[in-house]
Amino acid sequence: MSQPTHSHHTDSHTSQRRELELFLLRLMLFALPILLAAIPAFTILVWSGEAFRDLRPTLQQSLKNNRGLIGFAWNEQNYPWMKHQALLMLPRQNVLAVGSSRVLQFRREMFVCPFWNAGYSILTTSDFSTFLSLIPADRRPQTLLIALDQWMFNSAWIAANGNTSTDRWTQNPSHDLRTGLRLLPDVLADVARRRIEISPLLQHRPDAPWGLNAWQNAKGFRPDGSFAYGRQVLQRLDEDPRTPDFQFAGTLKRIASGTDRFQFGDIPDSQALNSLQKLLRTCSELDIHVVAFLPPFADTVSNALQQSGRHQYIEQLPAALRQIFSSTSHELHCFPNLASIGADDSEAIDGFHAGEKAALRQLLHMLQQGSRLNQCCNTDQLTRDLAAAPNALEVYPR
Repeated sequence: MSQPTHSHHTDSHTSQRRELELFLLRLMLFALPILLAAIPAFTILVWSGEAFRDLRPTLQQSLKNNRGLIGFAWNEQNYPWMKHQALLMLPRQNVLAVGSSRVLQFRREMFVCPFWNAGYSILTTSDFSTFLSLIPADRRPQTLLIALDQWMFNSAWIAANGNTSTDRWTQNPSHDLRTGLRLLPDVLADVARRRIEISPLLQHRPDAPWGLNAWQNAKGFRPDGSFAYGRQVLQRLDEDPRTPDFQFAGTLKRIASGTDRFQFGDIPDSQALNSLQKLLRTCSELDIHVVAFLPPFADTVSNALQQSGRHQYIEQLPAALRQIFSSTSHELHCFPNLASIGADDSEAIDGFHAGEKAALRQLLHMLQQGSRLNQCCNTDQLTRDLAAAPNALEVYPR
């Protein structure tokens, strides 16, 4: 008669269970330090609003109360969605600024009619039409103030950025779990290097910051959509060597190497010009007036571009744009450098971002040229504001 095998099976099952328990115990002991280390990073991300939290309620509150600074250290992909979402929350604005970060120094205080800044939402000229198509008819502005970055007409820049999906503006990425989890090692490393200070996160702040850059550096978007550079302005005014793009060294390096917005180019890209022409036609059909401008470079940077001999498209661009605008009722204003608006390099945030004072100078030049923006601006008051500017980079209180 064969012997029963029940005992043998029980012993085997028990052994396997013990091995599994031992493996899980070892795994927990191995993972425990990692989990404990991740807790501070996770707490910082959640507490600051940098990740794992939905930006929508905060944005709505900021627009309602006209209070709050929103600035992300890592999650800048939140901004295009934030700008589009704000336009759905706000009433119709008479003047809407649209473009890259180079339009962000135009402030509500510069206008006497409803104004909002949707800068940091556009990469290429084709993006303007797409972004406009996503604005409901009852939210469309009377006037579009658009910054035409020179590299928007550079074929190499366009090829590097590809086509923009509408998800960039319509999908809320602020509380994406995977994005937040990927940030944990970076935050942990910055805490270890003392690049992140805990004490500012515990302070009561009148600017109601949201996002780590807003907390740490008072850097981020105001309720009018414009951008406050915070600590960077103070560093720039103090000529601190730690200032980003100190003495424009980073920008000059890009120009020499033909990289990162300063790719070499001979002629303006025809497709980009066609996209702009399409935008102007659409705006005419929608009864939206366009005030477009080529934003200025710092004088040092402008000189370097001319001397490089490999960025000729920039020199040809104003004439190509004037030809497009000449057959329309829309406006074009070209500011090749800060000297062209009566400023100098002290009024530049960095090599290709003009400060708030220089932005006001640009606006005054537009008004003096008879811009339709005169309907929404008080030139005399703006002139007084410019004269009373507290420093080379700021005009209005933060």
